[in-house]
Amino acid sequence: MKGFRIQTAFGLLLACVLSSCHLDLIGLKLAPGWQARSLIVYRRAEHPDMIVTSRDGRYLFVSCETRGGGINPSLIRMDLKNNHRAILIKGLIRADGLKLGPDGSLWLGEEFANGLIWRIAEPEHLIPEQEISRPDMNPDDPAIATLPVAGRFSHEGIAFSYDGRYAYMADEWEKGCLYRLDIRLMKLAVLNESGAWVTITNPMEARQQAQLLHGRRFNRIEDMETLPDHRILMSETGTGRILALDDRDGSTPRISEYLHNSRLYHPDNLAWDSKRNWLWITDDDKPSILWAWDGSRLMRIASHNKAEITGVLAAGDNIYINLQNRSNGPELTMRLYEKP
Repeated sequence: MKGFRIQTAFGLLLACVLSSCHLDLIGLKLAPGWQARSLIVYRRAEHPDMIVTSRDGRYLFVSCETRGGGINPSLIRMDLKNNHRAILIKGLIRADGLKLGPDGSLWLGEEFANGLIWRIAEPEHLIPEQEISRPDMNPDDPAIATLPVAGRFSHEGIAFSYDGRYAYMADEWEKGCLYRLDIRLMKLAVLNESGAWVTITNPMEARQQAQLLHGRRFNRIEDMETLPDHRILMSETGTGRILALDDRDGSTPRISEYLHNSRLYHPDNLAWDSKRNWLWITDDDKPSILWAWDGSRLMRIASHNKAEITGVLAAGDNIYINLQNRSNGPELTMRLYEKP
């Protein structure tokens, strides 16, 4: 009987871990009405950051902000149908920015001064364990290619215009600028202080040219998100506010303040929730907080005292986040959902 009780207790404990019940084993504190479940448990410090889904919703892709080197993962794919996890790419330096392009390709950005954009065609079918020698910049698989025309700078924020013509990218730096790539013409431009797009003639020296062209400076834009009304949101973490870029006519860009709330300290990742008409915001503070903005209220949905909440993604009923640099256990990718 004693052995039965021990086995039963262990079974209940395991069930609680798998269902993320409120024993505070993970340390994620949720607002009433919300539940969480672990999807990916990372074996070592793989620093999961941004999250996107494939167009059909079957796969999750997660960028890993690790140092360069053949053993360090840069991009992970998870099959939500069978929970199979695979490391797709290794070796990039601080892979962070991640967005699904208009053609279904993945754009993966490196967050450091000499960072580049890497484009992965048909990521659902990419053979796992692709190792990239960053100094050579010559992947073995032709589905992976650099996009030097997208500029060399600290790539984190990436967004696409609603019509798919432009890619917008921000240099995540205290003096970083905002760039626009014409995908059809493959020409890069920077937004200057007068509010005009000015051509960058040498994208591999984008940061230096932007300064010479009087590029408008921002204080560390972390992420970007396209709204249904075609505006581009930008989280400027150095000021604690979220800006909106209106570039719908392609020639007269306008930037306004979308959200500035005293409770929001270091806005990081953004995700538009088309089901609820909410904007999800991760706050890289202590504790790290997951906020939801409904247009009038800033709601605290989740928080963690010993991990950074990163990579928020809204997909139907589900909200996906990462717990990065978790000091009380392994890093995790989580699924949040409302209780029935």
